Amino acid sequence: MKNKLIISYEVKDDGRLYLDLGSPSGQHLDYSEILSVLVSSLSMSIRIAGESSHKTEGQIFREVLSHLEKEFINPDSFKDLEVLR
Repeated sequence: MKNKLIISYEVKDDGRLYLDLGSPSGQHLDYSEILSVLVSSLSMSIRIAGESSHKTEGQIFREVLSHLEKEFINPDSFKDLEVLR
């Protein structure tokens, strides 16, 4: 069965990125499946960026990890998180 994950985003005036993860027809999305899809997509994006830029995949990966670290340390990062089921 082919599944779809729709990722909509908006950059607000404060510079934060607002994400909306959903599916067509409103089908339930299992969080472990979402994580698997997003991590695989991130890996593919790092590989593509490494092949098409002056940075190595390792440099890009370290930037991604640094960004994740900042997101989780910043208490405001997820203050308006809303989970609709």
